[in-house]
Amino acid sequence: MSKSDISSLFDRLESHFVGFGPAFREFQFPSNNYPPHNIIQSEDNQFILELAVAGFKKHEITVKELQGELIVIGTKDESQKDAPEHYQFRGIGRRSFEKTFKMAEFVEIVDAKLEDGILSITLMKNIPQKAQHKLIAIK
Repeated sequence: MSKSDISSLFDRLESHFVGFGPAFREFQFPSNNYPPHNIIQSEDNQFILELAVAGFKKHEITVKELQGELIVIGTKDESQKDAPEHYQFRGIGRRSFEKTFKMAEFVEIVDAKLEDGILSITLMKNIPQKAQHKLIAIK
């Protein structure tokens, strides 16, 4: 399915869902898939975002939240790269990246850890009592 097909689909959806137009238009396709990632639902309200960041050290990765978005930035110092003649084959990516994920309302970042080349970010959906469904008794 091409981007124009998706755009056409959003146009049709927008005509049937009042007030969702901006949400449909905010949907963005990633310009690249580096680094690859997984999203795991570990519990009803808990998710783990895993990013494959082989070759990155903790001090080269930044995880931040800004206006409902989770932003992961990996920065490689280009001047620190080894000379190409030292590699017979280079298949592990060493380029810097910035990857953004839109977070749903009430989703909070719980923690982040880097282990065995995988950055794991735990997210929790904490719906406040006043925003939860309320059962109304009928008299």
